[in-house]
Amino acid sequence: MGLTKAIEKRLWPFDEPLRQFDLKAEIIYGLQNSGEEYSPAELASMTAAELGELVRLNERHGQALRNAAQQFPTVKMASSLRPLGSNVLKITVSVTRDFNWSSKVHDSGEPFWLWVEDHEGVEILQFVHLLFRESTKTLDVNFVVSIPSNIPPYFTIRFVSDRWIGAEDEHHVSLNELVMPAPSLDHTSRLDLPFLSLSSLGLPVLQEVYSPQLLDFNAIQTQVFWGLINTSMNVLISAPVSCGKSLMGYLAIWSAMISRDIHSNPLRYFL
Repeated sequence: MGLTKAIEKRLWPFDEPLRQFDLKAEIIYGLQNSGEEYSPAELASMTAAELGELVRLNERHGQALRNAAQQFPTVKMASSLRPLGSNVLKITVSVTRDFNWSSKVHDSGEPFWLWVEDHEGVEILQFVHLLFRESTKTLDVNFVVSIPSNIPPYFTIRFVSDRWIGAEDEHHVSLNELVMPAPSLDHTSRLDLPFLSLSSLGLPVLQEVYSPQLLDFNAIQTQVFWGLINTSMNVLISAPVSCGKSLMGYLAIWSAMISRDIHSNPLRYFL
């Protein structure tokens, strides 16, 4: 991203960021030879007189420099944490615009990237592309990331402008006092059982209806079969998509209805 912006702007990534504004050459020269390095946010907090003195020019030039610094895209970030499970964490990030909007400078919007990276700065865990508009004050973003067993000391939230060189910031989210819920042991592990055939229903009418689409029950269906079909107990099935949960629900309903009136014509239940 840095190289792409440098090529587009025809600037080195280490150049003075305010060179991207239409400032007079003597202002940029005075800023680069001031003897100290200032970020755009630091320049924006200074008065026009102080900036004029800094670049060895007058207050009018200082005001032009101040306007540019206040229009340079910067943000303020805040975050909050909410564990969603023993190894899943929700990070809510509030990104507040901290620069003056100018339609001439910023056009109709300022796009930027926001991402979560590990504390070593090696891996991006999750990212999102956002857009500031003139009416935008704050954007709230939710990241849901997994937490390893050894909780890291912090995550880094990084802001990077899509257009401006040097418009970057980072926010450290401390995890030192994070307490994650204990792992739940309430679920039932899937057992290595031989698959049951459709004939296990013992209801010929159901076998006839479902035999074109089902020969044997799969592993999850086999495991929940007894509790659903042969008992009146309440059963909660939580399993991946397309593993046959709905089919087992239908079979449980038909089985219960037919069992209550086994001597009547069971085909009427399918009309």
